Amino acid sequence: MKINRLASGLTLCALTVCTAQAAKYEVVELPLRDKGINSYARAINDKGDVLASIADPFNPPIDVDLIDFENEILINALSDADGASVGNINDDDLLILYSFITSDATTTNTFFPQSNDSTNPFFQQIARVQSYVLENTEVEEKIGFDVIEQDLQGLTKSADTLSTGINNFSATVGFGEAPFYKINYRNENGLNLRYHVQDFLVRGFMDINGVTIEVPPIEDLMGGISVANDINDSFEVAGYGSVDVLEEFEDVVEVCDDKNERGDIPKEYCIRQLRDQYQSNIRGRLANSVSNRYPVDQTFKRRAIIWEFTSSGELLNSRELGTLLEPAPGDETFYDSRANAINNNGIAVGVSNDYYQDSQTVVVNKAAIFDGDDVIGFISDEEYIESTALDINDNDVVVGYANKIITSASRNKFFVYDYRGDVLSFPDDFFESSSSVARGINNNGLVVGEGQVDTDLIGSRRSEAFLYDINTEEFTNINELLSCDSPYTIVQGVDINDNDEITATAVVYRERSAINGELALDDRGNTIFENMSVAVKLVPIPGGSIDDCHLTNETIERKGGSLYYLLGLVLFVFSGRVRQKLKG
Repeated sequence: MKINRLASGLTLCALTVCTAQAAKYEVVELPLRDKGINSYARAINDKGDVLASIADPFNPPIDVDLIDFENEILINALSDADGASVGNINDDDLLILYSFITSDATTTNTFFPQSNDSTNPFFQQIARVQSYVLENTEVEEKIGFDVIEQDLQGLTKSADTLSTGINNFSATVGFGEAPFYKINYRNENGLNLRYHVQDFLVRGFMDINGVTIEVPPIEDLMGGISVANDINDSFEVAGYGSVDVLEEFEDVVEVCDDKNERGDIPKEYCIRQLRDQYQSNIRGRLANSVSNRYPVDQTFKRRAIIWEFTSSGELLNSRELGTLLEPAPGDETFYDSRANAINNNGIAVGVSNDYYQDSQTVVVNKAAIFDGDDVIGFISDEEYIESTALDINDNDVVVGYANKIITSASRNKFFVYDYRGDVLSFPDDFFESSSSVARGINNNGLVVGEGQVDTDLIGSRRSEAFLYDINTEEFTNINELLSCDSPYTIVQGVDINDNDEITATAVVYRERSAINGELALDDRGNTIFENMSVAVKLVPIPGGSIDDCHLTNETIERKGGSLYYLLGLVLFVFSGRVRQKLKG
């Protein structure tokens, strides 16, 4: 790890001697700073087009018709309640109204403690995740299933949308919520109520030239569930979806069809309640889906699926994939699987349920290869408990991670598996007890991912991105390939194309922004600085070499040195623990 990632571009090279000023990669921050508070990298194709997501988008539309402007607490908090009530919302009041709408009943809110939660049917629903594709200098939002609403004079911005994969024809795939819409309902007491409902919970999509094409589930009761994770150049889409319904849930759904059984609520909201109940609030999971936590469905039986499309977006076939295990006689349990990536040979990789050490009782998730009708496991559970495959290149080399116990703690270790040669390896990473994950591999045999760089056994550990060459078996911290004066710390390598361009997520210390896109200020009016997550593209520098950033001044090298102490306030965020928002 280099210790020279300083706030606001300040470098130790400006204060002492750096013996070289070169690098192997240039960091290009994606132009998303005006889109939301934090950005995260997702995928890259060979043309250099990049997918990225935004958490907490700026300037969400506010539906003032749904706000109770007779609420005394709200009126007292607003600087111009009369203006806000007719849609003329100033920057200060936007912050307050956003806080009012999105405050969670399970947390303490500055203005409105326990005023609302994301399942309140009478409050506006505001998306927390949006996705973009960046082609050269063009930035295009991928809206998924969102629609125009006249009251908001634009998109509802109510549906979380995450783009996850892109092929070399710039077709993208992902998954998102259905947008929320309003229905009027007169209850038995004569009150006219306005509910927010949606047609489905989460569904995969493919986007071709800005047109959203549904990636449908096989079972679509209540809209079903589907997730599209990756797409190859033959327009085969890999993911998972509902293929059947749990019998218990099917019985409960029938309640919503019976007015006497469901109570004094509209049928559409009854279904929404069921989704929320059985999904443990999918919106919260989508808001965190920049990590590797996929929506966990408790309503449907789900399996890995490959959807076959034409290049114009016509669905030709949906193929359900199997699992690693063969259920024991009489075992009626449904076992599931998930596809995370697919190569141009049509081979998908992901994860499947399997028995742990042939126990026939304990079921775990294991990395799996889906080749035609075959489901192949390749990691022994004698040493590794669970595993996941995250990517595969066109040479059929698979990467991912497996979990084992090291120093009395559960740790992930990244793997490389040559499917053609049936050779599995767990390369050395940062150190023995470092958790590491391989997320992407290109056809040149370069692997990107992240691993822990702190050796502390107590508390959270900071992670940084790595680059691994399967040809030379060379493992490198990506930050060592950057210029000494780079203000960025690359914390996660996400994907790499055949030009060796890497899309990654970095941390940079800069001014925090509020939800209105303006600088956030503390109570004294001072600018707030903090670590921000930003999506970046790492571009190889022709003829570049690794910087020698070792310090020659022994005073600085000593942690007790006076100059080091004076720089402490600048350096603390980079020498301390960077919170992992991208844990996977």
